[in-house]
Amino acid sequence: MTTGSIWSQRPVVAGRWTLKDVVQGKPFGHPSHPPFVHFPSALLPAALIFDVASRLDADLTLTRAAFYDIVLGLVVAVFAATTGLVDYLPMVGGSRKKIIGTRHLIAQVCALGLFAASLLLRTFDFDATQTPPAPMLLAAGGAVVLTIGNYFGGTLVYRQGMRVSVDL
Repeated sequence: MTTGSIWSQRPVVAGRWTLKDVVQGKPFGHPSHPPFVHFPSALLPAALIFDVASRLDADLTLTRAAFYDIVLGLVVAVFAATTGLVDYLPMVGGSRKKIIGTRHLIAQVCALGLFAASLLLRTFDFDATQTPPAPMLLAAGGAVVLTIGNYFGGTLVYRQGMRVSVDL
């Protein structure tokens, strides 16, 4: 099975939708990428807020909340990335949309990498009542890069009209 055959026009759901259509959200009448991006965009920076709070008031609950925010944010990011790639791959190479999409992709991958590294460091000190500086700095960097990536994603939708259509 080749990559091309996965996205072929063979129906996969009720004889009407292709796999690409389903991943893009066409059976639901709504693009699938936007609902998924809200969770990592909220959960990952929230972890940084819990980190700062744990430095102000040492409490295991705060460090655990940050840990689980990152875990859940990274899990949902897999779905956001999958649906985003389905929108990104067919873009015309060299187009303004593809350039902005590439910036969005690179920023988000870097942000997720920073949060994943932060999560890894946290596992070594799971019972800490205050977030250690290294995971906190990685989370802060991740939050900044995530915000930049979200800006590029917003530019794709609101300025370039990516996936804005009356007939999804």
